[in-house]
Amino acid sequence: MIMMAAALLLTACGSNSRRAEIDARRAALIHKQDSTLAASQARLAVVDSTLQAVNREYEAMKATVEQHRAELRATEQELTALTRLRMHRDSLQTEWEVLGAKIKYIRKVKVEK
Repeated sequence: MIMMAAALLLTACGSNSRRAEIDARRAALIHKQDSTLAASQARLAVVDSTLQAVNREYEAMKATVEQHRAELRATEQELTALTRLRMHRDSLQTEWEVLGAKIKYIRKVKVEK
């Protein structure tokens, strides 16, 4: 009889500690989501402003290179610089899209819970 009561007490305590463990993990998950969301939003702001600046620079350089190309006086350095700038712009655009999708996903997951 005493053994049965002790077992019941232990199982009752075990479920409370498991509940506390679950609550702690849930709180940690919410904290992780919040911090990841804030970091992603901050990074997105930096990437967005950089992307806008690179887009302006690319369009200006593209116009110059196209004019030189039409006049048949475009140099290899100009063409290479334009290609590298386009690659940089494309990588920033990809990072911008990934960060946007990440933010959208985190917000969606947070709303569902």
